Amino acid sequence: MDSLAIVTSFNGPLKNDVQKFVQSTLQKELDKITYDHNDAQLKSNKICDSILKHLTTQNKNFKFIVNCLLMQKAECGLNISGSCFWDNDTDGSLTIKHETEAIIGIVNVFACAL
Repeated sequence: MDSLAIVTSFNGPLKNDVQKFVQSTLQKELDKITYDHNDAQLKSNKICDSILKHLTTQNKNFKFIVNCLLMQKAECGLNISGSCFWDNDTDGSLTIKHETEAIIGIVNVFACAL
């Protein structure tokens, strides 16, 4: 991602790189565990911190917001939505869902150009 350090738009190569990193982080953190409600908050914080650290050390042209939702996989519903007012040419967001037999993880990343 070194060549992306001067990127001024989130959409394009930077967004693709962020998507790959988030997917690999979710796989690494969730693939071989079962859901434990006592550990879910710590795991969610760890995922957010890891992603945010990677983003802020690789690109200084954006402010990033990262949130993570972890839930036990069960017969239940979940509806979430969001809305942003920003410059579509420079700012952007992405949502990544990762599902295992026991856990559903959803990460949202918002990038606002400086």
